[in-house]
Amino acid sequence: MPAPLTGEWLSGPQLPANVYTTDFGGATSDARRLLLNTDGSYVYTEFESTFYPSSFGTTGYPITCQMMDVTVESGTFSVSGSKITFKAAKVDRVGAYSPDRLNNGCKRSSGIRTSKAGADVDTMAWSVTSGELTFKTGDGSAKYVRRTPATGTPTATGLSPELRGEWHSGNVSPVEYYNTATGKWAEASGTSVILKLHANSTYERTGLLVVTTYGCTSKLLVQEQGSVKPNGATLTFTPATSSATGYTCTPGKVSTQKNHIKPYSERATVTVDARGQQTLSLASGGGETRFNRPRGAAAQGQAGQAQAGQPQAGQGQSAGAVTPPAPTKWNARGEWDAVITTPGGTIRVRFGLDDDEPRILGSGFSGDDAVGWIQGNSQTGALRIGLEVEGEREVELNVTGKFNGDSYSGRFTATNADGEPLAGGTLTMTRRP
Repeated sequence: MPAPLTGEWLSGPQLPANVYTTDFGGATSDARRLLLNTDGSYVYTEFESTFYPSSFGTTGYPITCQMMDVTVESGTFSVSGSKITFKAAKVDRVGAYSPDRLNNGCKRSSGIRTSKAGADVDTMAWSVTSGELTFKTGDGSAKYVRRTPATGTPTATGLSPELRGEWHSGNVSPVEYYNTATGKWAEASGTSVILKLHANSTYERTGLLVVTTYGCTSKLLVQEQGSVKPNGATLTFTPATSSATGYTCTPGKVSTQKNHIKPYSERATVTVDARGQQTLSLASGGGETRFNRPRGAAAQGQAGQAQAGQPQAGQGQSAGAVTPPAPTKWNARGEWDAVITTPGGTIRVRFGLDDDEPRILGSGFSGDDAVGWIQGNSQTGALRIGLEVEGEREVELNVTGKFNGDSYSGRFTATNADGEPLAGGTLTMTRRP
């Protein structure tokens, strides 16, 4: 066999060799590999990715899920001048399976496996130029390249002092979320993440999502520990251990998944406002998460620095100086009293909102009874509200409005459960102290 032709050839992302043969879950996009052995045998692997819309649990909150298809064809090949002929002997396929990395809320599938004897014989032209293999047929061409050699491992620089320490996002509970020994869940709500970045380039991340709709509560707890490696503004997290524990509606029916999180990268930005308060932003293709320091905490390496608003020695400020007031809440998180006005009358509802900046999720209550749900965007003021009204009828409101500090006002259109239009009206809300 021609030496320039044999060996491994790749198209698309260059995945570890085991992903093309056994660990198919490691592929998350379209990719191909052709292995041409010197004994005249070959193995061809092709991954195909498909994204589709879904929703988280019973909340109706839209999410994007992914499924993969992989085909592994093996057989023999022969070369005659510039022509190559492939004779398939066996074709294995796994269809509609889930990759290892899957958005929370997506249903995981092991796929459908099939295997059959190969019967196809394909002949095409081949050429290798400047390290690139090209196959040409009457229908077009396909190009492959050699695997890029692995570069030497750069010297670890460690995490910068401004990144180190503990960061919080969302409503963080002061107690454990879930006790594995007793099976008891803490009375947490909303979305929260605790991230700890250590000086030795290790990290711990705990995330909790709690959503209640029509009396059904769904909880998902994700925990991971591992190493974190900086490269400029990019942090690469490599979990050593990970777990996802959760349930939908029934706390006694808890499911757990272990070591399912693969390495991932996020772009980190730390900003400091005029009051000296730090904000950490972690951004990736899936969106952005903002973190703040816990109350009274500072980044590692900042010990001894004066807190904003506190006098330093030699400044001449008196001991009786007034502490600046706490800033006004800047998101929609909290309890809101809502008044919904329609031509048919007025409805009063209490909404409990969690703001993931800008995503809003929450539930509506009449007294202690759950009567609806709310989703929206705290920046644009757009809201979707589902309510149970008299006679157990369901209505949905699409609201256009604006948050202004501790108040909200807007107008809405309405539809019933069948999508038929109803009379619109106005929505006003006031946040409770």
